[in-house]
Parts: sequence; structure tokens; C-alpha cells
Amino acid sequence: MFMRRRLAEWARQSTRLQCENMELVTKIRRQFLLGGRVDSRWQHRPSASTQYYQNRVNFLQRVQKENQYLYKRIIYTNPRVTITKTHKQDWVRNRHEIVIKAQCKFVLFPPVPHEDIEDLAFVSPVGVKRPRVYLTLRIRGGAMIGELGVELFTDVCPLTCQLFTELLAGDGVGYSYVGTRFFRKVPNLYWSGGDVVRDNGFGCYAQKGRRRPIGAENYHFSHSMQGLLSMRVTRDDEVCAIFNITFKPLTQFDLQNIIFGRVIRPCNTYNSIREIGSAFNSQPVVEVVATRRRVGRRWLHGLRNTNLTSLHNIRMRNRES
Repeated sequence: MFMRRRLAEWARQSTRLQCENMELVTKIRRQFLLGGRVDSRWQHRPSASTQYYQNRVNFLQRVQKENQYLYKRIIYTNPRVTITKTHKQDWVRNRHEIVIKAQCKFVLFPPVPHEDIEDLAFVSPVGVKRPRVYLTLRIRGGAMIGELGVELFTDVCPLTCQLFTELLAGDGVGYSYVGTRFFRKVPNLYWSGGDVVRDNGFGCYAQKGRRRPIGAENYHFSHSMQGLLSMRVTRDDEVCAIFNITFKPLTQFDLQNIIFGRVIRPCNTYNSIREIGSAFNSQPVVEVVATRRRVGRRWLHGLRNTNLTSLHNIRMRNRES
């Protein structure tokens, strides 16, 4: 009996809610058909002339408020034009600075610019002199781009730096960085090059005189700034002489590449190449045309890679046949 009474009460509540909803929908529909004047203060619809008068009165009041606001802004806003007194003060200060600088000693050559190193971890330790090498880049079939100066971290990665400098000069059996191209160029991200075996990123160079290839020495540094040189490490823990030049911090390269040097910045060549290339196209082909490093009192220039030339001739013969 109790459940029946509850069911009857629930049925009455449901019916009442349905009626209230229908009444609400009817009122909304009626207001919509009357023009949507839900919040209107008019108790009755005035004549057309009265409506026009009311609209004009409201417009006049709104214009008056806007004029008062503009008048206050004009009165209380400070002038943006520099006054004569400020110009005179600036001239007195500049004249004093000119007189002071004119009394200083004349320097024909400007001082050496400060190098850009965002992360102090890459600063050379006290008492350690790191060697510097230079790579000249060119667009194949086009003009020269310029020269990149690189500082090598021989105190941290001696074997990796030795492999790099050996290929800069040429290992004596035809392998060298001179004549190789950057096979992957992602603008504003990184470049990859240094494949002295196949020149396409699939080769792996084995250093002469070694029974085992060079593995990852350490992952001392992180890719925390731009302008770093890192050498790729394969899944077999093998270094194949392929290196990257980064144009931004790339922490995703950590524990996969060994950082062994940095580009000496500021460098116009570095700023120029960061916009060149596409991730989906190998053109334009940018290659290393010359290298040099200082050994004692003389400059040692790199030899050209002759194995790539013979490999290219074999490919051409296979295509013709």
C-alpha cells in the first residue's frame, strides 16, 4: 500500500512538472513572436513617433557620456611629444659623453668580440687550452657560404676528438670530411653530415689501426644550448664519425649523441646555414670543401675524400649499364 501511495505521488509530481515546462515554453514562444522584448519596461506599445523620440533621447545621453570621457582623457593625459626641456637635458648629457670619449686613446682595431656561450658548463676549464679547427662550407655548384670555427673538447672526449681531427686531415687511405655533404638539413633544428663512407647517412667508418670501433666515451654534456657538435652513437655502441650541428637546445639527443665540440660564436656562417634546407628535400647540397687546423706553427689542410669519388663513378657506370 505504501508503494502504491508513493507511485501516485510521483505521478502527480511528474504531471505538474510537465505542465510547468509546457507553460514556460509557451511564454518563451509568445515573447519571441512579439519581437523578443523580454526585458522591456513599456507596459503598452507606444506609437511610432514616441519610439523614435525615446531612441533619440537615449542616443543623446550616450553621446554626452562619451564626450565627457574624451574630455577627461584630453585634460588629464600627459603629452606624448617630448618637450624642449627634455631635449636640452639629453643634449647636455650627450655632449658630456662625447667630450669624455674624445679624450680617450684612439683604437684602430676594435676589441675581440665576446664569445656566445649560454651554458657555462661548456667554458674551458682553467689551465686547459682546447684546440680549434675550421671547416669551409659551399653549396655544390654554387657559391661559398663561409667558414665555421669549432672548439674541440679534447679534455672530455679525447678519442672522439681524435677521430674527428683525423678525418679533417684525411686518414691516408682515402677517407676524409673534405668533399662530404650534409645529408640531413632541418632548418632551425640541426644538420647531420660526416658520412665519409657512403655520404648518405648509412655508412659507418672504422678508424684505421683499431681492431674494435670507438664506443661512447661518456655523456658528460647535455644538449642545453645551440651551436654544439655531437657525434652519433649506434645501437651497437659504435661511433661512425657522423656528426650533428645543432641550432637550438635538443635535450632529446642526450644519451644518444656524444658532444665533443661547439661552434665558435658569433659566426655569420652559422647564422646563415641555420635557415638553409628542408627536412623533406636534400637540395641545396651543402658540402665541406676545405678544413684547416693549426699544428705547432703551421696550418694543416685536409685532403679530399677519394673513396666517394670512386664510389660515385661506380654508381654512374651501373646506371649506364
